[in-house]
Amino acid sequence: MMASDLPTTYLDYADAFKFGIQRTADDLAWATANATPMTEGPWGDVPSVEVFYIGIDAAGKRISLPQISSFWRYKPSGVQLANSDDHDPNAPLQTYYVYGPGPRVVRIELGPSMPGMLIKRPQGSHPVQSTGLIDGKDFYFRESDGFWSLSVGGADVVGQPDWYYEEEHDAHDELSEDAVYRLITKGAALLRSGTPTMAVEQ
Repeated sequence: MMASDLPTTYLDYADAFKFGIQRTADDLAWATANATPMTEGPWGDVPSVEVFYIGIDAAGKRISLPQISSFWRYKPSGVQLANSDDHDPNAPLQTYYVYGPGPRVVRIELGPSMPGMLIKRPQGSHPVQSTGLIDGKDFYFRESDGFWSLSVGGADVVGQPDWYYEEEHDAHDELSEDAVYRLITKGAALLRSGTPTMAVEQ
């Protein structure tokens, strides 16, 4: 389970909202002083924006990211709305992108620091997933129903990775974060030792 960085107690939603606004302002101030923005986009009719990527380490401190996984790159979220107001289910849809003015700050909550690796804290439970970089190549980790897999590199690291490994594990309960990190480290060691790739399970 990924812990929230909200205060453990707050009075009401308004307090939580104010905390979020303040954190965003603090992130932007830190990023402006410590990070170099990247230009992302444009996306169709949506203009490009400057994005600051910042890491959040296990202690909650902001850190500069030496590299960015393609999984972490900013993209405005698309919302499809019908072109007409007649609520016809067959009416054509048009995608609108949700974004606002000014630079963006993308927070990447990181797992422990390991040589040659950047690991995003795992998310979800069925499946558990994590992404990041191993020796500069994108990786995708997935665990579900007693099996875990690691995909590394390639133009489509999920569907057609350069290297893939899958294995059954004997943990009967939901994996802890530490267990996820151990499996990713095990996969990275296999990759680095020249273990042949396996066929990707579809």
